[in-house]
Amino acid sequence: MSKYRKVQGYIYDTDKPGLARPVEINLDAPVSIDTLQFGDTATAALRLGAGTATSPDSTAEANKNALGFWFKSTATSGDSRGLYLRQYFAGAGVSGEAARIFGTVDNVTAAVGGTVNGAHVSLSVQGASGAVSGAGNALRATLGIGASCNPGGTLAALQLDSDFDNAATVPANAAAIRVTNSNTKLWSKFLRLPTIASAGILAAHITDAMTHSVRCVDEAGTVFYLMATTTASNRTGGA
Repeated sequence: MSKYRKVQGYIYDTDKPGLARPVEINLDAPVSIDTLQFGDTATAALRLGAGTATSPDSTAEANKNALGFWFKSTATSGDSRGLYLRQYFAGAGVSGEAARIFGTVDNVTAAVGGTVNGAHVSLSVQGASGAVSGAGNALRATLGIGASCNPGGTLAALQLDSDFDNAATVPANAAAIRVTNSNTKLWSKFLRLPTIASAGILAAHITDAMTHSVRCVDEAGTVFYLMATTTASNRTGGA
């Protein structure tokens, strides 16, 4: 396999068509770039970025991705990932995320005949021989706690949050979770839970009176209620 020792290319100035400056990077020597900026506006990013919250790098081109990567692995063992990102929070009192993905409908009517999403994650299986022998998930959320660790706090693998201004009008059909079908085949089950077990997430629980309900609405606008109780006297394994 050939080993490329240099990368050559050109930097183009979009304001001056036809003007290009040649660039060469020697791969035999360490390459150090403190910050790589795209676009004309100084980036707010520490290492790599474009624009800021108040001056985003803007485009009017339709059906384009600001960043685009298409990868393919033909490995027959091991793991393959298109992107690996890990953030260590190592300073006392620090907060944040390993990844913050934020979509904003900016003072217009969006998703006319379509959808708009903060993030869209998919897993597809295709081809006549396409199959999964183990588990396959479009989205997997894992909460991990290490040995001898007592983290405290309010922990969850998934938090569904709302951020509604007090003066906002919340649509009557808005919900924390919506289950839909994008094709002709339909979901047959809402949840898959661990096997029924005494004191488990799913346990036998009969004859206790209903004390509360969870309000739901279907796509036709029909409101219905999931029954709940605060009494655990007849729940297998207790509370």
